[in-house]
Amino acid sequence: MMSEEEAIQLIKSTSKYAHALLVSAIMAEMAKELKEDIWLWKIVGLLHDLDYDEVKGDMQKHGIVTAEKLKERLPEKAVYAIKAHDYRTGVKPKSKLDKALIATDSAVVIIEKIMKAKKELTVKTFQAEITKASKTTSWHKSNIARCVEFGLSLNKFLQLCINSAKESEV
Repeated sequence: MMSEEEAIQLIKSTSKYAHALLVSAIMAEMAKELKEDIWLWKIVGLLHDLDYDEVKGDMQKHGIVTAEKLKERLPEKAVYAIKAHDYRTGVKPKSKLDKALIATDSAVVIIEKIMKAKKELTVKTFQAEITKASKTTSWHKSNIARCVEFGLSLNKFLQLCINSAKESEV
């Protein structure tokens, strides 16, 4: 099994380092809320974009390359969630973990846009930015809406994301 420190070392030099840290923090909070395996959810959040820089030109491989590299070091359900987190791979999400990673990954993309624009991170600004983003990248809204599939209302999910982002000092 891989430690959190080992996972951090793997992603440290990638362009997705800050993104992965926030996804991981939110995933850990969701695991607590849903009484799931905190370590597992946190590690999946840390490592989900490990191959991003490597496969940038071919996003059908995004998550697949990471899964192949880590299949001996992570539980199968973690590897599967990483493979399923980007719809372009064609791997269908099945578990709470899979769906939580998809929702969280998209939510963090939206949070990053809000923070970059130096807007206050509130449920209202979050919802407005989701609507705005869905005009050009429709999957963000549907990905975030998956929160109900793993047991959280949209407002509860957004608030959990906001609280985690503020605690992480994004």
